[in-house]
Amino acid sequence: MPDVLGMSSYVSTPQFLAAGSGLGGLGYMMTHPEPSVRGVAIGLCCLVLCAGFAAMPTSQKRARPAPVRSPPPRPEAQEARHLAGPQPHRLLMMEIPQPASKLPEVPTHRQRINDRQRPRES
Repeated sequence: MPDVLGMSSYVSTPQFLAAGSGLGGLGYMMTHPEPSVRGVAIGLCCLVLCAGFAAMPTSQKRARPAPVRSPPPRPEAQEARHLAGPQPHRLLMMEIPQPASKLPEVPTHRQRINDRQRPRES
């Protein structure tokens, strides 16, 4: 399927090899800081390979389009069931016992501490 730019989204083998040879030649020339006849020859060979692979026709393989699925049928309208309204929680409905009028006598903290301390025997 053609892209916006007219190129296919499928990368063919010649395009892949063209990019690889171009990048390989560029990488080789960049790693050798001093220009030499050998380096320039390898760079030109990679440039020729890149142009040659780019000029090769791409295969005409096209992916089959995905099958179009029909939308699922719409569900039939059903009557809304009448549900009971919210009910209060059972703990809210319990009877709360009244507090005792007089609480049992409990020693205070100070009384308990005084009971623990014994006078030192000398």
